Amino acid sequence: MKRFLVVSIGLTLLLSTSAFAGSSLEPASPQSGYQGGISGGASDPPQPVNSVAWEFTTAGNPFTNGNWTFGEVFVPTQNIAVNLLGYYGSVGGFSSDHPVGIFDASGNLLAQTDVTNSSTLFSAHFVFNQIPTITLLAGQTYVIEGVSNTDNYTWDDPGFQVYGPLTILGNNWIFENGLNFNGTFLINDVSDGYWGADFGLIPVSEPGSLLILLGSGAAGLAQLLRRKLNA
Repeated sequence: MKRFLVVSIGLTLLLSTSAFAGSSLEPASPQSGYQGGISGGASDPPQPVNSVAWEFTTAGNPFTNGNWTFGEVFVPTQNIAVNLLGYYGSVGGFSSDHPVGIFDASGNLLAQTDVTNSSTLFSAHFVFNQIPTITLLAGQTYVIEGVSNTDNYTWDDPGFQVYGPLTILGNNWIFENGLNFNGTFLINDVSDGYWGADFGLIPVSEPGSLLILLGSGAAGLAQLLRRKLNA
């Protein structure tokens, strides 16, 4: 009888310990536990940015379930000079800092910054820091990463559009990876990506091509900024 009680108590403790350990495991994905939400409006910060890699009209799913490193894998279709790195949010509206960096396909960190409440450059849904300009080469694969820490991120965003001369291959994510190379593997579990990071760019092109870009992409960004400033 005593032996039976000891075995029973031991089994109970084992099951209880296993259940407790399971509760501390990382979320299955950045969307785990998401039940929908309403996009929050951003404040009106002071210095707009007119040339970014991508933007959207509305944040589709502002949410957080933990600290993720979100990667976006892309290939420039022409040489581009990157002079800004940014993260999703509004000026002065962060509860934590956000490391952002660009890696080449071998995992070399080419540029990095921390987007904080002291960052003052902005587009409709991203806040930026200026960085020493780097050049990304046409046809090469790169990964831009942003660390969410405690703030919201978003995905499946209405009106998402790529404005820079580049092709997005897809997204990836790793739980609590910091600003370390995620790799170029693709998960592609959402329509656009997890935002996450963005960058400002200067196309390196023939004058005629640049005029076409400025006449189309810049006009769309200007419209998004007008909406933000008039909100």
